[in-house]
Amino acid sequence: MVNAVATILGCMALVVMIATVVRVVMIKLWESARVNPEYVESMYENDQDHRWSGNIKEQPSLLGSTSETRPSAGVPTREGTAAASGISQSSTPKLMAPSSPSPSAIEDIESKRLNIEHTLRGFFEAASIDQQLSFARDPQRVRPLMENYYRSHPRTPLEWKNLGWVLPVEEEGYRLGYAQAVFANAEPVSLIIEEMADGTFRVDWESSVRYSEIDWTDFITTQPSAPTLFRVVASKPQHIPPEAAPMGSELLEIRHPDDNDVVYAYFDRKDPKFQPLLQQLQTGNWKDVPLTLRLCFPGPTGSGKNARIADVEGKGWLILHGTRS
Repeated sequence: MVNAVATILGCMALVVMIATVVRVVMIKLWESARVNPEYVESMYENDQDHRWSGNIKEQPSLLGSTSETRPSAGVPTREGTAAASGISQSSTPKLMAPSSPSPSAIEDIESKRLNIEHTLRGFFEAASIDQQLSFARDPQRVRPLMENYYRSHPRTPLEWKNLGWVLPVEEEGYRLGYAQAVFANAEPVSLIIEEMADGTFRVDWESSVRYSEIDWTDFITTQPSAPTLFRVVASKPQHIPPEAAPMGSELLEIRHPDDNDVVYAYFDRKDPKFQPLLQQLQTGNWKDVPLTLRLCFPGPTGSGKNARIADVEGKGWLILHGTRS
């Protein structure tokens, strides 16, 4: 009898231990896939007064206003933005005055999981740039950027597993969404996707690789004076650096998502063109906020001064190109 009781107690203890392990594993898996939909949606909320200037060269490009009543000097017009984005002049009126209600997100996104998974799987399993471009947003504009990027960033084979969560992203004039790609041999990747007019989907390649015009290490080493585009993560500084920023400036602690080296950069918070930047920082509580900025160093190379934020491009790591029809 004693042996029987001992055997039963041992079995019960084993069952409890296995159940505990399974519960811990499920909790960890859930936490790794968790996303904050309120933050994602607020990062891309309706903001029709600010659009990407269309400039992809290493020179200043102001965040243009689409307002037709008060155009600013040096700010591209809608026609100029359309031309820079590869849109013909004949199609521009349709962008300004659509005949049907303007889209604001991918509608009923859960019902489109199969098409979204087909796009993401094709995007990651592509064996060449041409194949990947067939699944990418704005392929003509992105092609030279992709060719330049893969010269110094070899492709890493990823074994597709499945599509994780999907979320609609509110942005007036676009059918955008946020999706998670899950792999068998790597961590999940979160991507911005866009639904096209024909019902197909495209991946925003630039934000998926956090594309920047030069490597972060080269930027810190060479300290270029020309404003250069970077996708970065910004926070309010925990420690104020000894080099003082100009009076009335806001200072940020900036790093690249794949690098721990920190750069301190300042901007004039009273300048109207930096209002979108302030809004994004406030939405993200000034902590690890994804931004697309043009950065440069004032003064001579190696002067040791803080970097300067010359311009803001888009929202988060996504650059917008004028309202889709």
